[in-house]
Amino acid sequence: MKLWFFPLLMMGLLLHSCNCGKDSLGNSDPLDRLNWSERNYKVLNELITDYGTGGKYYDKSKAPYVVFDWDQTSAHFDVEEALMRYQMFNLRYKMTKDQFKGLLKDDIKGVKQLPQEFKNILLFDINQDLSNDYAFLYDNYSGFKGRMTLEEIKQTSQYKDFIAKLLFLFEGYSASPGIGEDYALLWVLYLFAGHTVDEVKAMAGEAISYELGNQLNLQTLQSPANIKTKAGLVSCSHRTGLRVFPEIQNLFSTFKKHGIDVFIVSASYKPVVEVFSGRGSFGYNLDPDHIIAMELAIAGDGKIIPEYKAGWIKTFRQGKIDAINKVVKEGLGRNWDPLFSAGDSDGDYEMTTGFPSMKLTLIWNRVKGGAIGKLCKQAVDEQQSPNPRYILQGRNENNGVAMPCSESILFGKTEPQLLH
Repeated sequence: MKLWFFPLLMMGLLLHSCNCGKDSLGNSDPLDRLNWSERNYKVLNELITDYGTGGKYYDKSKAPYVVFDWDQTSAHFDVEEALMRYQMFNLRYKMTKDQFKGLLKDDIKGVKQLPQEFKNILLFDINQDLSNDYAFLYDNYSGFKGRMTLEEIKQTSQYKDFIAKLLFLFEGYSASPGIGEDYALLWVLYLFAGHTVDEVKAMAGEAISYELGNQLNLQTLQSPANIKTKAGLVSCSHRTGLRVFPEIQNLFSTFKKHGIDVFIVSASYKPVVEVFSGRGSFGYNLDPDHIIAMELAIAGDGKIIPEYKAGWIKTFRQGKIDAINKVVKEGLGRNWDPLFSAGDSDGDYEMTTGFPSMKLTLIWNRVKGGAIGKLCKQAVDEQQSPNPRYILQGRNENNGVAMPCSESILFGKTEPQLLH
């Protein structure tokens, strides 16, 4: 276990003020107490006791399994986005100038410009700027074909324009009607083109270790004013840092100790999630064959190409259900519904509602509206129910620590909130 884990754990054991308190430690309970809300601690322990090995509902012929989202559910903040930034800041690309340019489309499903909140910038214009920036970096950085060190290249206007506009474009894709997160999630994976899977895993390990030691903060990237560009000046903010959740790590191990298999179903790249969740690394100790996530096509030489793996499901929204059915129900012959799920956003809505026999869903409270907001409201309405279908767990997004209640303190805020 990494040494940084212990101060985080001690911090997590402190009480937070939001009318939350902890009950006394129940030595007979399977879970460690940690920072679960009193209600959630009780409900989760009952689920494990009743459906785990030796429980009154345990059926060896239908051994139970559970499914978890990864980003913002199993760990705090988004590992795929953290790796994208790490790759970008350190220019860890293996594409030629033409290959990089080929990832930039001027017309995406009929959409040719970003939305108003992204200044209505034409895709053609920002693509031209990024292509020009990458060409300069490719010709001058020693990691490509040039002689400048990384420290030297970071001082150039082209580097500053590149990192600001690449992140701006990614966020703009996600926010654009007609393009959306479905496209953005794939596009950011295509930036791994030219790497082997092992090289991506090594880079992911570096990025995760770096961000676990980084502050949880907000950083703004601003394109420079001293070079002429087609898209003009842009700025884009992003959150820094990652954190583990001791509560989820303990929940994983407790499920497994009681004969309940744990699967991750994520919209991030499978090898990246494998690194974060794997045995002997960051405390989650899952096997790679229990990670269900996005996969890319691999060329005959073992290098990633910017295409999705043929025949494989895109593991977001309804795709999460389809992937569980394919991998667990069909592939492993466990043709029954998951016992439990955990998620945090609309991307998990189908996975948490689409299995009729699922008994319980844990939702990390990000005080969201939309589809997940309706489930959060249901969880609040069911707080007095002896058999809730949904439970809501709070956390402080400013330090990545769970709070022993259903309310959360959102990033940049100081007061706990319950519902959107």
